[in-house]
Amino acid sequence: MVIKTSDFLKALIDHNGAGGSYQIHLNSDCLDEKSAKNTDIEIGDLYFTECSAIKDHTLLCFGNLGKKPIDKSEDGTDLYPIEINSNMFIDINKIESVEDVEKFQDWFYLPSKRVINVYMYPENDSVGGCRNVVTIGFME
Repeated sequence: MVIKTSDFLKALIDHNGAGGSYQIHLNSDCLDEKSAKNTDIEIGDLYFTECSAIKDHTLLCFGNLGKKPIDKSEDGTDLYPIEINSNMFIDINKIESVEDVEKFQDWFYLPSKRVINVYMYPENDSVGGCRNVVTIGFME
């Protein structure tokens, strides 16, 4: 079901407020052939603890600054997982449409309570051109 970008952004805010996290897939093989997704790169199972808007609210930034330390060094310094520095950015102005996916049982390695596909405008400005599709799983 297609939803407004503003409803997608509200869902992100609500999910952050509930302490949820995200799993992301870029150009998933699970998408229908008519999605016109790019097929040259597919990235799966990226995990983030939060999403925020940066650069005058024009970029969504998925990040892991909320990760907790996993251990302490001998001198007592907190040690964090390697993905603490991972980020992914989405230019809000380049979102063409947003789909709230209804059937998504097997899309991710970990369970999601909600899945949203974000369809970006094609890079070549052709309406029928291939585009990036970001699949976002809302985890608890």
